[in-house]
Amino acid sequence: MKKSKKGKARRIFEKLKGRAGKIITNPQKTKEVIDQARNKSSNNKGPLSEVWHELQLMFNMVRDWIRGDYRNAPVGSIIAIIGGLLYLIMPFDAIPDFIPVAGLIDDVYILNLVIKQVRADLNDYKVWVGEDDIAAES
Repeated sequence: MKKSKKGKARRIFEKLKGRAGKIITNPQKTKEVIDQARNKSSNNKGPLSEVWHELQLMFNMVRDWIRGDYRNAPVGSIIAIIGGLLYLIMPFDAIPDFIPVAGLIDDVYILNLVIKQVRADLNDYKVWVGEDDIAAES
């Protein structure tokens, strides 16, 4: 992905984190975002394979956090995850999603940024649900 597209993707993501901060105050709206992102990711599992496992963990961690079952994750991490999921479900972002395969390159880039930001929290969540640590890759 070109540097200019990366910059545009990051700017969009930062704006979406502001929106995410409002969304997490509404459990129903948060659930809708997770459901939309799950549907889109299920339909694009191949292009998202690089981040698939962590994406599923993020869905589950936010779901458990919103339910009140898991409160060990900081609010900032939940906001970053929801911001990344909002980016994923946006059809017109740095690279429009209607472009086959290439349209998800920026989504994977943003999801990787989120994963790097919340890796320790995902590792803690994995321990909580009984999985091994996420390797410190990428």
